[in-house]
Amino acid sequence: MPAKLAPDRQRGLIVAVGDLRSDGGRMPLFSRLLAQVSPQPRVVVLVTADLAEDDGDLDTVLLGAGAGDVRRQVLQARADSEQRALLDAVEHAQVVLLHATQALRLSTLVGGTSLARAIRRRNAEGMAVLGCEAGAALLCEHMLAHGAEEGATPRRGGASLAPGLGLTNRIVIDQGGHASDRLGRLLAALALNPFALGLGLDTGTAAVIGADNVLEVVGSGGATLIDPAEMHDSNAAELEHGAPIRITNLRLHALTGGARYDLDFRRTVD
Repeated sequence: MPAKLAPDRQRGLIVAVGDLRSDGGRMPLFSRLLAQVSPQPRVVVLVTADLAEDDGDLDTVLLGAGAGDVRRQVLQARADSEQRALLDAVEHAQVVLLHATQALRLSTLVGGTSLARAIRRRNAEGMAVLGCEAGAALLCEHMLAHGAEEGATPRRGGASLAPGLGLTNRIVIDQGGHASDRLGRLLAALALNPFALGLGLDTGTAAVIGADNVLEVVGSGGATLIDPAEMHDSNAAELEHGAPIRITNLRLHALTGGARYDLDFRRTVD
């Protein structure tokens, strides 16, 4: 469950960002996102070791987009998530940005550590948390940890879930690959676990969840939202690995920039 709010506090933004590496619109997207937090916010960037060199220009993009200060921490072992200097930086940050190419790699480095607890608490106190690429999946209580699904047809074993940071329990996020593959993975996950909404994000697109649990789509692409609340039938539990899943009576929303959706009441809002 998300961290409990103090009576006089408002939870900070929770922002899931799709693939950015091949997109030339990173600067305007981050400019819009950071402007929603505060003028010249202090940003802590957490990356896994495989991104230490490939992701070097992200700091420059963030500074150009309006960040006042950017501190980067490469996480190579769980001990890195216990560093006092890093925990102090999170205490004074307005934004923490999680960036990874594999959600499980990041969750094994952060999950259950002092850093994870600090991020949850600071988000409850008003700090924004951005998850980029696979880092977006980690924002959720139920993290889409693995997905071998190709195509829009869901299959048994096409997706697996693991514990995430738990900043929100309203959605399960898939931000990777082609739109049809994301659809198949999300349907496979929701067929067995119709507890949350499934959210798929295009390249260069972000989903911003405010303190009121209203999600707004920002960026050049679109977001797919799957609502299984009225799911009528699924045979997923009866199938062997790799078999196609029957799943009926779902709602699917295709949202583009500016669209807003209430995650509590499960409806679009003006």
